[in-house]
Amino acid sequence: MITNYGIYNNHELDNTLLIRLSDKEFNRVNSLSNEMDVLYFNDEVVGYRIHNFVRYAKIKYSGIIFLPADLLIDVINSVLAKYNLETLSYKKSSGYVTKKNNGLLMVYSLPGTYLRDGTLSKGRYCTYHDLYIKNVEDENALIEIEETLQENIDFFKTEAN
Repeated sequence: MITNYGIYNNHELDNTLLIRLSDKEFNRVNSLSNEMDVLYFNDEVVGYRIHNFVRYAKIKYSGIIFLPADLLIDVINSVLAKYNLETLSYKKSSGYVTKKNNGLLMVYSLPGTYLRDGTLSKGRYCTYHDLYIKNVEDENALIEIEETLQENIDFFKTEAN
């Protein structure tokens, strides 16, 4: 099972679901069908692309799915298994945690976490832009969190996950 991956949904472009297994850019595509592509960097599998994913599940959100629900992983795995591809493990953590910086509580992406742009974090504090938070004065400002949250908790963790 694959443990480190990033899932990106693009419902504006034929409801494509991209599963990144590496932050390397693909340079070769193997189309297994009109719905499934395996993406390669040379001979290394770096991702999967499922076209028209809406036939399996409707995701209204476009962009990185920070902490996918187990049910979504089950649906994705059923598609991957249909093509005898390696499946995904459930995510227990988004990789985005609350962390203090100069006395302020902020959102921090742990090393190895997939970022909005598809690259892997080396560990850094996040901006509103990083987390798709719009309608703020400055999307490039670091996110400060109210002190009601504790330090070192998953920023995207909910009771349902």
